[in-house]
Amino acid sequence: MTLLKVLLSALAATLIGFGAPQEMFDLTVERVRTLRDQPGDLHVDAQGVTFQSKDGKTNVAIKMQDLREVSVADPHALRFETYEVEKWRPVERRAYTFRASSDAPLDALAQFLATKVHRPVVGHYWQGTQFEVPAYHRRTFGGTNGTLRIGEDSIQYISDTPADARTWLYRDIETIGRPDSFRFRVTTNRETYVVELKDALPEGAYELAWSKVYNLERSGK
Repeated sequence: MTLLKVLLSALAATLIGFGAPQEMFDLTVERVRTLRDQPGDLHVDAQGVTFQSKDGKTNVAIKMQDLREVSVADPHALRFETYEVEKWRPVERRAYTFRASSDAPLDALAQFLATKVHRPVVGHYWQGTQFEVPAYHRRTFGGTNGTLRIGEDSIQYISDTPADARTWLYRDIETIGRPDSFRFRVTTNRETYVVELKDALPEGAYELAWSKVYNLERSGK
């Protein structure tokens, strides 16, 4: 191999490592079931989501356009809901839940799915930020400390607890609100999420979020 080819190969490897976002994901998972979980392999790409069990007895294939709701915030509960209803429980949608390892690339997976799925994606990935305030998210039992971030493209709640971390693109937000000076609310068609602010939210932050949410809403999102 010539020196030029060696240099070109090294450059290509560098570009792959630091260039375009990841477009394909292969995870070793367990499908969560009532009686016994089912180990297998989960594959996600631009076409959709597929799962094949290790014993070869189960194959699941969901087209990207058929995903109604996606949650990849928690590595122990990657949830993919479809538009189909359960045969014996017609009030519920058919959904598949998987457990992944704690080092699964959830940030990258959430970012990828947010660009492919036209419905809100529950998860966290980095977006630019202009304002940030320390915050706390209260749950039924306990809660988590974190940071509320507001930027040009999204509102984020950053938390060390993956299941509580969120990135809400403005296109997916239905309403925002301030019940009082130290609480901030984000509502999507999936959830209403409230954080308690540990410091005053700059007025410019709320004005930015308001203009982004409601300008998009008036233009039809």
